[in-house]
Amino acid sequence: MIPIVDVSQHQGLIDWTRVKGSIQSAVITMGYRGSHSGAIAIDPSYRYNRQQAAKAGIPYSLYFFPCSINDAEALEEAELIIKECKGMTFPLPIFLDSEVAEAAGRGRADRLDPVTRTRLLKVTIDKCQAAGIPMGVYASTYWLNNNLNMSELPYSVWCAQYASRCRYTGSYMLWQYTSSGQIPGISGGVDLSEPHSIIKQTPASTVNPYGKPSTTIRLGQKGYTVKWLQWEL
Repeated sequence: MIPIVDVSQHQGLIDWTRVKGSIQSAVITMGYRGSHSGAIAIDPSYRYNRQQAAKAGIPYSLYFFPCSINDAEALEEAELIIKECKGMTFPLPIFLDSEVAEAAGRGRADRLDPVTRTRLLKVTIDKCQAAGIPMGVYASTYWLNNNLNMSELPYSVWCAQYASRCRYTGSYMLWQYTSSGQIPGISGGVDLSEPHSIIKQTPASTVNPYGKPSTTIRLGQKGYTVKWLQWEL
């Protein structure tokens, strides 16, 4: 299985011409909201990674680390995503990375209860989908089971579990199976994922300003049809 890689500033300077051929697509960190300051920041490698991946002809999507604690902040995060996604094609959804910001749990959003955390993710996602952007949620198996109400988040799921198999019992689109993968052109270990399944999403709008209403892409050995705000086998 040819993997999907996700990268950020932590991978340093990536040689995307060498990466090409070793992955099927990339998910690039756009940025994050500060876990203490609450200020939105762009990942220092974001512009470079996006430009060079495109130059190398590598399909890519994006992810963002939200730390919103109220609706206004959740909408602000959505506005940034909408701005950065203007004119993009989407080989994969744009993902919100939901996890603890600090190991000790002292981040401003780390102690949100599952109901509030779920609602804020939904505020951001629904705003983005209304603007024509397919969205998803990234989290570990434990986080999906214990810190989110997944019945309220009918979007694509990217599940992280570093094991011989993913034990999440809900529907998920991608499985991140290691953080120590080796890819030519990337120094050190890197996160790798593989496709699992494509789930339907609830359309938020009947107008798609970002391209054709349907297209066909390939993930691994399987072909998938991507419909307007709907990913399905």
